[in-house]
Amino acid sequence: MRYLYIVAGLILIVIGISGMTFLRFKPPESRELVRINDRVITIDEFEKEYSEALAYYNQKKSRPEFLEDLITKELLLQEAKRRGLDLKSDFRRSIQSYYEQTLLKNLAQERMAEINVTVTEEEIEPYYKNMGRVFIVRSIVLPDQEKAEEVIRSFPTEGGELKTLYFDEIPQELVNDISGLKEGDVLKRPVRTEKGFLVIKVEAIRSVSVPPLEKVRDEVRKEIEGKKKMADMERWLGELRKKAAINIRRQP
Repeated sequence: MRYLYIVAGLILIVIGISGMTFLRFKPPESRELVRINDRVITIDEFEKEYSEALAYYNQKKSRPEFLEDLITKELLLQEAKRRGLDLKSDFRRSIQSYYEQTLLKNLAQERMAEINVTVTEEEIEPYYKNMGRVFIVRSIVLPDQEKAEEVIRSFPTEGGELKTLYFDEIPQELVNDISGLKEGDVLKRPVRTEKGFLVIKVEAIRSVSVPPLEKVRDEVRKEIEGKKKMADMERWLGELRKKAAINIRRQP
């Protein structure tokens, strides 16, 4: 799948060199720069594409060199279409995948830009103090909340997954809960995940050295901001699910 994304990306980047590829109007001959079979590249189109290449791709080629690239690209596109490659299902799927991924990325960026969060000194100080703590946790995933709560009351001595959890890896909504635990403690509430309900026990706590707060204050602030934004994104996604009509007829 990664290969398809890369191929689709390369295709669209190449097409992006000449965004007017699929337009077949007839401009005045005085504005024509070059004609490649039935494809006309105008002076205006060339200047636009060249300026964008300078701005976005750090283009260092001269105008004549860039024109040669356009001609080569157009010849290859025409040959690909002559062979019907643009009609094949693999090509269409790769473009669809790239299209969806780009939409999701743009949506995430737009949504993150809409989120305004503030970080106070009262939040920075305790967060920094916990930065030097590394939690060795054992976790068990249960299919429903009732069974998860039973495990919280009586955590088994064996089983589960052992993991090293650095403080900056803890989701914002669990920071206060987990940072307050001591060795041997079990998180008092199960954590809902895509795979089920997660029960966490702290097996051990280790310490690592961290730079002075004065040197990392801005980084700590950004870390907290990021966690708050991600928590807001999770809440927003939950609202979307609540508003949507989702009917799972059978489990895959």
